[in-house]
Amino acid sequence: MTKTRNLISLVAIALALTAPVAAQKKAKIPSDPEVATKLKALKSIAGDKKFTQDAKGIEIIDELIQKQEKGLNAQDQKNVAKGLDSLLNKGRLRPATKAQIYNATAEALGRHGKAGAKALKSAYEKKRFPKKREWVSLREKLLINIGRTKEEAMVKFLLDEARRSPEAALMAAAGKALGNFAESKQKLRREVVSGMIIKWGSLAEMGSQLGANVEAQNAKYRLSTISGPWNDTMKALTGQNFDTFQKWQSWYNKNKNAKW
Repeated sequence: MTKTRNLISLVAIALALTAPVAAQKKAKIPSDPEVATKLKALKSIAGDKKFTQDAKGIEIIDELIQKQEKGLNAQDQKNVAKGLDSLLNKGRLRPATKAQIYNATAEALGRHGKAGAKALKSAYEKKRFPKKREWVSLREKLLINIGRTKEEAMVKFLLDEARRSPEAALMAAAGKALGNFAESKQKLRREVVSGMIIKWGSLAEMGSQLGANVEAQNAKYRLSTISGPWNDTMKALTGQNFDTFQKWQSWYNKNKNAKW
């Protein structure tokens, strides 16, 4: 009888200890009423014909970022991502000289995973922000924040931009964005490293040509632009610490099938 009572007591204690944990797991984050208010204000600002409230819009976006970092429930997160997507892709278009609110929106969407990545990629690919020199700065931020989402479905897109974009700055930005995938499986990281090394080698070979060859000069310019961010990404993806293409190529040729 005593053993039975002891056993019952132990079970009761165990249940008492686990009950709070179970309750914590079931606890849901309540909806934040301020989110709807801020999104409504942001929608109004997005449609402002004179763009006089953009500074206020940037403040609201910053406040939404802070709320996201502290923790929002799934519905609030969905609504924020939708509101930011609308501002970036549908709101009244600002000129490139007044794109600060788009920069802030891109930074915010970079914290919204799959939904954020989709909105950013849409903005990058559509004609709203065309492939013109005045929009390069914003397009860089779009690429960098696509990487920040860590959405692995975007890796191929980013790698293609890093290797094929006609703008050196966008090659650099896409390469930098790929550094966010340091925690991905090696198969994916290997694809990125291999693709970057192939392109890097092609540019290095072209840039080594003698004379006033225009292609050689362009290659040298691209190399000078991408080397820093691409080096950083290679370090992040491999755990190695080289600083020149030749060393990266040598290491990769010896270790592409090893575990890293």
